Amino acid sequence: MEHSKKNSFLQNRLFRNLSIVFSENIVTKALSFIIILLLSVNLGPEDYGKYSYLFVNIAFCSALFDFGMENTAVRFSAKDKENTNVIFGLYLFTKLSIIFIVIGVVFFFGSFIFTLLGREDIIQYIPYFIIGFLGESLLFVNDTYLQAVQKFKLRAMINIFRYIFSLLFILLLYLNHAILLKYVIFLYLLPLLISVFFLSKYIYFLKSYFSKRIVRVMLLDIVHYEKWMLMVSIPNNTLGRIDFLMIAIWVAYDQLGIYNVAFQLSAIVAFLPFVLSKVMLPTLSELSPEKVVAFTKKILKPTLYISLGMLVLIPLARPVISLILGSKYLPSVSILQFMLLSAIIAFALIPIEQAIYSLGKPKFITIGKCVQIVLIVLLITVTVPYWGLIWAAISVAIARLLYGIILFRLYSSYTKKLSEAG
Repeated sequence: MEHSKKNSFLQNRLFRNLSIVFSENIVTKALSFIIILLLSVNLGPEDYGKYSYLFVNIAFCSALFDFGMENTAVRFSAKDKENTNVIFGLYLFTKLSIIFIVIGVVFFFGSFIFTLLGREDIIQYIPYFIIGFLGESLLFVNDTYLQAVQKFKLRAMINIFRYIFSLLFILLLYLNHAILLKYVIFLYLLPLLISVFFLSKYIYFLKSYFSKRIVRVMLLDIVHYEKWMLMVSIPNNTLGRIDFLMIAIWVAYDQLGIYNVAFQLSAIVAFLPFVLSKVMLPTLSELSPEKVVAFTKKILKPTLYISLGMLVLIPLARPVISLILGSKYLPSVSILQFMLLSAIIAFALIPIEQAIYSLGKPKFITIGKCVQIVLIVLLITVTVPYWGLIWAAISVAIARLLYGIILFRLYSSYTKKLSEAG
């Protein structure tokens, strides 16, 4: 009876948190859609391409140099709630060390790097890149802490506020006929301004870490787990925008703008895996391996049914782009359709992915992600220079499908051994 009540409580809490995060993302994606519409139409493909190039690189670097520590912090704080602040002190201290190293490299060698990439016109925006990277990196800490303590309402309010403020700023520019790249890039300051309100919490984290420290056994467990998370995060975050970063080698800014419009519109579906994973990890981390497998099995079938239903969104790409963005962005229709397919595959895989994280087997994901990266790089290299942008989206969809097959086989093999051992 007690076991049944506990499962019911976990399921109710999961559903409640899932509802909050889902609602938050519905609101933020709606606001983001309006922002994308205003920016893409008023900036035009070329300037929107420059904005996208900066935005993608800031987001890519802030995620890459987190090195998967957010998952490690959530997992171990869920298992040892009394030491949550100490664990986040370690996370923040490590994070700040990495941030200052990256900022130093960009400050001293940024001009050389962008010249080497053939993007000399981006050099003037290096200060905004640095500020954006610092702000986005600190938002990782804020967001991860609120996720770990399961304060999803506060997290939702902060994220919604960010998008409302961004929209108001863009609307102000629009009303004054001033939606120009030199003004729009001031949006990169917003994450840093939001993080100022967490300053007292940062100080408390660091004080907790340096005064109490972490017991040696737990620290070794954290290091061992983070070793695998590091190996997972590099391919995982590389996969996030490897297609964009690769096509940036060959195409002009207007083509980057067209491709990124499709990517941003695909976020209508792509946010669903993010929502599910944010809520599932802290919940599953509290369960034993046997209960993780049982819970995953229970939600896997409904997830697959929802994924199949989401396929009806693919034909809507053409009317959406035609009516809202106009003829300048029609080349993004086919790109968007394949991106939607990739997002649907990702959604279907979330229960298995989060179960693998909770079972402490991130190496399975590492294997799958590495195969995915190699395939994407090979496919894009041999197709995009000759057959165009659409093949970048096709390459990602093919690679993600293969990743899903690999992950399912590895998970099935492990759970079979777990069942036989039990």
